[in-house]
Amino acid sequence: MKRKMMLALLLTCALMPVMAKAFGNKDTWSSGWGQGVSEFVIKGPGQSQLSLTCDDSGTAPATIQFTDATGHNVGMDNEKTLQVRIDGGEAIDISESDSRVGENNLTLAWNALRTGKQALVTGDGVRPALFTLNGAGKVLPAFGTHGCVSRASL
Repeated sequence: MKRKMMLALLLTCALMPVMAKAFGNKDTWSSGWGQGVSEFVIKGPGQSQLSLTCDDSGTAPATIQFTDATGHNVGMDNEKTLQVRIDGGEAIDISESDSRVGENNLTLAWNALRTGKQALVTGDGVRPALFTLNGAGKVLPAFGTHGCVSRASL
């Protein structure tokens, strides 16, 4: 009996991190908070997901992670290309935020995510995915507030 209880406890503990990563809703922007980090997420078709995070203290740079429908992902500031196209406009390169150009692009893209209707996201090694931006303005804070800062500004 004791062995079965220990096995059940071990299995529950092992699955806990997986369950915690199941955050977000399909086609609806949502936000969460944990250990001083705010996360803003939308899920799309298949395994696709767009995730933006901010360190509430502003001591770490904001991050953007994109996962495509097949589960491949790419994030900014990791030497890979990441781009977003808002409402069919010009692609905005959000690959890095360590330079003033990168910071300006990140600010432009972030604020466009808050006001646009849809975003097409693509990058190195991932398939493009389209996300709705309906309700994003209510969930995403303005860039430069709530600890949402670029690597260049640190």
